[in-house]
Amino acid sequence: MLRGQRVGLRHVTEDDLPWLKRTTGDPQIRGPFMGTRMMTPHTVEQRWKDNGFSGEDAERLLICHLLDGSVIGDVMHFTAARYTTAREIGWTLADVAMRGQGLATEAASLLVDYLFENWPVNRLSCGMSVHNHASRRVAEKCGFKHEGVQRGIVFVAGEYVDCHSLSLLRSDWLAMKGRSE
Repeated sequence: MLRGQRVGLRHVTEDDLPWLKRTTGDPQIRGPFMGTRMMTPHTVEQRWKDNGFSGEDAERLLICHLLDGSVIGDVMHFTAARYTTAREIGWTLADVAMRGQGLATEAASLLVDYLFENWPVNRLSCGMSVHNHASRRVAEKCGFKHEGVQRGIVFVAGEYVDCHSLSLLRSDWLAMKGRSE
């Protein structure tokens, strides 16, 4: 497990499948800014059987509260474009009561460090609805720089919405950590 001060990140286990089925199949838990298309329980089972939610193309890690070990959300990274080593990242705090406490920032920061320390990537990117001010703040606290707005890129609740596009380069991350290349 990757450990921060209040949260940790770990791989999905078979015991987590009921939690994943519940959270990926409930638009209320996912919130108003993510796609409202639900993942079926069968799809969760199939992805577990295929690769345990961990592979070269994509990896999902669960956010665990270190006080009691409970799963409160997830982070993921996936190939941003087939012709680059760039990765796109995302995060979700499924436990609404835990939002607004800096836990998503801590989890996203753990994921950023994990990727730059263990994967041959030069660029990380993330995107969120222009209305999702909390997620943009998480990205900025992790050092991501705003690059612009992608118009009509995500389909949410029957309409296409614009999203902020942010990125973090390895050189930016190294400078934040006080390291050089």
